[in-house]
Amino acid sequence: MFYRKPEKGAEMSKSIKYHKVWSRDENYFVYRIPGIIVTNKGTVIIYCEARRTADDWALMDIVMKRSEDHGKTFGSPVLLVRGTEKHHAVNNPVMVQDKNGRIHFLYCEDYAIKGGGVFERCSDDDGISWSEKKEITYATAPEYRNVFALGPGHGICTQNGTLIIPFWMVPKKFGQIVEAHTPSVIGTIYSDDNGETWALGEVLEAEEGIESPNETSLCQLPDGKIYLNTRCAMPRCRGYAIGENGYSGWERIKTDERLPDPCCFGSVLLYNDGVHPKSVLFVNCESQTERANVVLKGSDDGLKSWRFRLTIDSERGGYADVAADRSSKIVYVYYETDYGKEDFLVAFPYDILLHESSTTG
Repeated sequence: MFYRKPEKGAEMSKSIKYHKVWSRDENYFVYRIPGIIVTNKGTVIIYCEARRTADDWALMDIVMKRSEDHGKTFGSPVLLVRGTEKHHAVNNPVMVQDKNGRIHFLYCEDYAIKGGGVFERCSDDDGISWSEKKEITYATAPEYRNVFALGPGHGICTQNGTLIIPFWMVPKKFGQIVEAHTPSVIGTIYSDDNGETWALGEVLEAEEGIESPNETSLCQLPDGKIYLNTRCAMPRCRGYAIGENGYSGWERIKTDERLPDPCCFGSVLLYNDGVHPKSVLFVNCESQTERANVVLKGSDDGLKSWRFRLTIDSERGGYADVAADRSSKIVYVYYETDYGKEDFLVAFPYDILLHESSTTG
């Protein structure tokens, strides 16, 4: 495992060991937009955009790695999608596992504009092999919007088996150029038939004082409601909304000033190992000015407070996703640094977060 018991009196966060899972090499300039899931069998799957230049529209591929030993070792990289001369950007990969164990991998080509679309591939053997791609652009309102992007990070499978994946998009009504990433709105696409078909959920518009909500993560709360946590252009903190089912009846987006953010992707997860059924985890760069200081927070009181706090990396940071192996009580944080020059995976027992508690809410 990637941790050791801390020396007497030592801060537990300093005991965490970091595993570098990607770094700049002769094939790719940066590895960006990290995502992670832990399957029902405990397999850790990490995936990201492998870009040949730093630009969001660069020629890129989507790659993944698997670990069957709790992230101690990973198999060889797997090429999931290759960018082409026609569609350079194969972007915003998201995975989710359904109630039957099938893994759904969704991604975009060129932000679903300029002839690009949104596609799905599936795996029935825990990520070893994958189906041919299936287009699901129909579920993304192509007549309504220009740029469209999933997640990033991971999706969720609700208690009743509904698959939900967040998105952001730029409606045509704002009159921006086709490639513009702002002003944006958010929402979810969902499937109630295990990914056979997908549908567009309600769109959440910006609110007064909340500019361009965009990259989003979500989880199902213990009471069954869906908690959506989003990046905003302004203010420099996270936005959130709560809905009954994850695709309709959303409350208006509000801000959580207890979660400062430098306008970067962060991720949320419900951790339920049978002992801690109400623990919501959230990871991001805890800063209003720079992509650094990756911090994992926890709430076990219905989001009234974020009283648990663990510093993952105080000096570096970027996009971050979180996952957990509830049977082994292990939490994983997968994050990029220096805009994808290096990516790290951190694994540690959930109890470390509890022992690092401090009142932040």
